Amino acid sequence: MLDALSGGPRHLDISGWGFAMSNKNTVDWARVDAALDELMDLPAQARPEAIIRLAAGDPQLQRELETLAAELDRDDTWLDRPAAELVMEADQARPVGGLAPGQRVGAYRIVAMIGRGGMGEVYRAERADGHFQQQVALKLIRHDAIDHIERFQAEREILAQLEHPGITRIYDGGLLDGQPYMVMELVTGQPITDWCRDHHLGLDDRLKLFLTVCDAVAYAHRTLIVHRDLKPSNILVTPEGQVKLLDFGIAKRIAATADAATLQLPLTPSYAAPEQLTGSTISTATDAYALGMLLFELLVGVRPWALDEMPLAVAVRTVLQETAPVLHEVIPPPGIVPPVPAKALAGDLSAIVAKALRKEPTHRYETVEALARDITRMREGHPVSARDGSRFYVVDRFVRRHRWPIAAAAVVLLTLVGGLGGVTWQYLRAQEETVLAQKAATRAEAIKSFVVGLFSATDDKFPKDKQRRDVSAETLLTLGLKRVERDFAQDPGLALELYGITSDLYQALDDPEGRADVAEKKADLARKAFGETHPMALEALLDEVSAIDDLGRNQIDRIREVMARLDVLLRTSGQDNTGYRARWWMYEANLLGADPHTQAEILPAYDRAIDLYARYAPNDSHYPSTLQNAAVRHMRKGDYEKAASLYQEALEIWGRDPHADNGRHISITLGNQAIVFEKMGRMADAERNYEKAGPLALAAYGVGGVYGFIRVEHARLLHQLGERERSLAIFTALLDQIAHSRSSGDTAAAVKMIYGNCLRAEGRAAEAIPLLQEILDYVIAHPDEARDIWALKAMLGQAYAQVGRADEARAALSWSLEQFLAHEPNGKDTRDLRGAWAWFLLDQGDDKAAAQVIDDVIRDEAQLRMVSTTPALAWAGRARLALKRGDAPAAAAAMDSAFTAYAQVKALHDARVHTTLLLTRATIRLAAGDKAGAAQDAKEALADARRMDAPESPVIRQAQAAVAASEKP
Repeated sequence: MLDALSGGPRHLDISGWGFAMSNKNTVDWARVDAALDELMDLPAQARPEAIIRLAAGDPQLQRELETLAAELDRDDTWLDRPAAELVMEADQARPVGGLAPGQRVGAYRIVAMIGRGGMGEVYRAERADGHFQQQVALKLIRHDAIDHIERFQAEREILAQLEHPGITRIYDGGLLDGQPYMVMELVTGQPITDWCRDHHLGLDDRLKLFLTVCDAVAYAHRTLIVHRDLKPSNILVTPEGQVKLLDFGIAKRIAATADAATLQLPLTPSYAAPEQLTGSTISTATDAYALGMLLFELLVGVRPWALDEMPLAVAVRTVLQETAPVLHEVIPPPGIVPPVPAKALAGDLSAIVAKALRKEPTHRYETVEALARDITRMREGHPVSARDGSRFYVVDRFVRRHRWPIAAAAVVLLTLVGGLGGVTWQYLRAQEETVLAQKAATRAEAIKSFVVGLFSATDDKFPKDKQRRDVSAETLLTLGLKRVERDFAQDPGLALELYGITSDLYQALDDPEGRADVAEKKADLARKAFGETHPMALEALLDEVSAIDDLGRNQIDRIREVMARLDVLLRTSGQDNTGYRARWWMYEANLLGADPHTQAEILPAYDRAIDLYARYAPNDSHYPSTLQNAAVRHMRKGDYEKAASLYQEALEIWGRDPHADNGRHISITLGNQAIVFEKMGRMADAERNYEKAGPLALAAYGVGGVYGFIRVEHARLLHQLGERERSLAIFTALLDQIAHSRSSGDTAAAVKMIYGNCLRAEGRAAEAIPLLQEILDYVIAHPDEARDIWALKAMLGQAYAQVGRADEARAALSWSLEQFLAHEPNGKDTRDLRGAWAWFLLDQGDDKAAAQVIDDVIRDEAQLRMVSTTPALAWAGRARLALKRGDAPAAAAAMDSAFTAYAQVKALHDARVHTTLLLTRATIRLAAGDKAGAAQDAKEALADARRMDAPESPVIRQAQAAVAASEKP
């Protein structure tokens, strides 16, 4: 951590080094630069004549060259030495500070020196007049720097003018033996780059922090102040995350005229704009350039150029002449881990940084507000001004924001393909400034031709009897695939890219067959064009596995065949320690999950995948998906702490790598984590997750599967907590949304299934039965998960029992229980259903069968040591049996055990279980003659039932009867 200096700039004192610049703006730096090269190659005695010749009658240029030549005569190596080395020498050459600890300066006492700069020293000081305690930074101009007094006074005036939470405040000022000083806010913090690194900030958090810097700089600009020395050491972040701008030592009023002092060159030009190095006009665009440099470093981890390691002359020439590298193409040096994956930087961010770093101020962002506005628009998915003029780009941004809701329409598909093509086309056009310009331009034109041709009337395969707008999306994609095969056979790399685009479109259209066909073509082309162990071929095979998996469970053998081929290729090509093998293990874990005999191998397979990703491919987009899949398995196993941790890790990874579809991943993960929170008893966290996930899912998917899942689970949570009105409001709104949308039948079935069960639970079984039967018929006709049928049968059985249809209830409950016991003998649903079955038998008077089930449940639950409501209900059932036998003490003891077991339940459960326990104990207490105890239980049960159940609920009637019985004389 640094005790921030509210001042203390490290600048090269130009006059001291002899590298003076004119205060005019007419020097042609390009001529100076070229002339300097020639002068450096000449002996000292030949330079005066050469200067006259090179200046060619330009007195301004001649003076500059004479100054440079004089410096070359004095020390002909300084321009060839790294700027960072000159910084060190300049600092060492400055006199040691003259204030001692304990010395009084006005109302302050010096504690220690904390820094030195070009004008003076900065000390930590404390208030010494006894009025109040305060730690401050005290900046004192040195005697040997008294010629800088105007700058010092200007800094004091500027700071006094600025009142912003992101800018260091000035408190006081005065003179000490004729030396001016000022007292400022003492900021404890880290340079923004260090703070982001140490706090492991992801992309979006880095951008939000950067926007707070922009806000402070923009405020200064609105007060007509240009900072001119923005760099990480002058932008600190406090431990609380507050940004603070420091050091306005060379700040300038926008309306002021330039003078020799304000044209000083920073000793290291790492963050200096070209106009600062040439003595040209300084404007708000100068700060925009520095902010572009800062954003570059925040996103990549390094600066565009290693200027500190270059000779100063080379460093200056680099800033003036070299174009900054494209953001997402930067490869950091060994030992530097990129803070943000390169793929997240492509497109808008690269364009924004490139615009901020343009050489000409008029071509940059004119204001910092404009820069901040582009970043905000990028984060919100809107087009940015850095890439204006591109129709394809605007279309792409619209589609990326609305991809899932609109993907099914053929007309929109035209927009979608145009947009995707536009991205690639625009990206390739940007490469025209590189050495690969011609190849890139050719490639761009090819993609443009494909995109436009796909939707033009020139394709001879297009149906002659239809208008383009009337042709389905699938037909257009089929035509596109034929064009890829026909027109791009000689450019397999481009063909693979187009196959990938088409595959994504099929997935967006929910066409797994089309996606699988394209994936197979892509894998075959990659193998033939690049060899079967080439990364593109391996990636294509893994994509094929994913596409086949989308076809359903009947594709297991086909998946195993591709996985076996991949296994051999990875082993024989020495790629076991790669992201490809990690992804292979993820798919292997999924395969193991499909076989009941290999369940024990699933988690070890996920562990291997996670370990490989963490060590060799931490930025792979499949890493968080693997974490989420593993979390599901841990959740099913009952290891909720581990599951919640894995979900959180996935959320953090997705959070630092946002992209167009990130809301999809985050919403699903939040929803799954909410279920884990429910099982951990963290209901507030669960509800918070659902509230966050809902809008994300709606934006990413529309009213569809994931959004429906999030909302219905939220409603179910509220219903089980007894918040009936809030729950039913969500159900009603969601069912209405589904009815007026193009949601799939699966979504509607899942929502109605849970809604129907909630109706049953609150005593509206008569309404629930036809709804549940409708969903059961649908699930049988559209089989996917067999357990859905088991669950629906169990729900129907309990609903039948509630309305007195005992035979149907017995048949449904017994069949469902048989299925659950066979496939999930120790699963929570199985155990809950055993308890429900025991209570059904009790209600039917089958005491012997009920007693056997209850005894088995109590024994098995004790062995499993898994806390749930099942033991509580089992003990309550045993109490009912004891009461029937006339054994009141045994019944009371069993109820004590029931409430003890219930008190241990922290996970989400239907709060109506407590009502059941109260009514059972009321009956037992009444039988034992404890009317007061019975009345207390009955009244509490009635209050709960009225809050949680429908008015017509049989539980309310039962509670009313219990209250009445307890009050009889």
